[in-house]
Amino acid sequence: MSDFRGFAVSVPGNGHIRREIPCQDASGVWLAPRPCLIVCDGRGSARYSHFGAQAAVKAFRSQCAVMDGLLYSILDCERWNDRRWFRFCNIMIRTVCQQKIELVEQYQCPESEFDFTIAFAVWGKARCGFFQVGDGAIVIREGEECCYSLFPPDKGEYDNETRFLRPEAAIRRNYHACMVASEDINSIAITSDGPEFLMFNLAEMTPGPIFNKMFDDCSAGHLTRQNLLDYLTRGCWAKDPRGNDDRSIAIFSNTNFEEKNRAESISHFAD
Repeated sequence: MSDFRGFAVSVPGNGHIRREIPCQDASGVWLAPRPCLIVCDGRGSARYSHFGAQAAVKAFRSQCAVMDGLLYSILDCERWNDRRWFRFCNIMIRTVCQQKIELVEQYQCPESEFDFTIAFAVWGKARCGFFQVGDGAIVIREGEECCYSLFPPDKGEYDNETRFLRPEAAIRRNYHACMVASEDINSIAITSDGPEFLMFNLAEMTPGPIFNKMFDDCSAGHLTRQNLLDYLTRGCWAKDPRGNDDRSIAIFSNTNFEEKNRAESISHFAD
């Protein structure tokens, strides 16, 4: 699927930099054998959550490649079967949770020390599959400007409280998952909760104008990974206490999508 272009960036928050804490986010975008993207956000109070998030991203990529035949039957064929997508999600849960178990054995500490939230999307010719546990956000654009968040974030009663991926999620189906027809979808983005206060209308968790700008540039071939990095490290993040959290964006767009009356490149949103 060479008609797609995408990038992923994770940067440490200002509070983590001051306290010399590693970036606990991890993210990735791959375009082969099919476009997919993922963002994992490690639990802030867990010593080794960055290892858990990084291991989950690597396992996701490997599993998508190994199971492309199953994904073909789920996402590319005409028949719509939600149960098959749930089956894939359950396999993915077991796969990434196995990474945590191996880390527990390596570091000899409780599994909770590797906790992370997770959100991912996989593209197919007929439909796209989506999955989320935690307070990240999956943003879809249909048509020229219609951006929306697919799932409500799993926010707790208190600030910074959310759900983390655990093995029992596969048994209880304690996650958000769905498929959406890919015919009208031209762009997908996933963010951790770190950048949401500047990228979303928080009252309704609706995507802000920045998403259309990024999607337009990505589909036009003007967006680069450096653009995303520049945006996530702008000075405005340091002016708000909420900028202390790590920040991640993973994004891809269909490069064949052409918006009517598109202006020249607007990729310099990081200026």
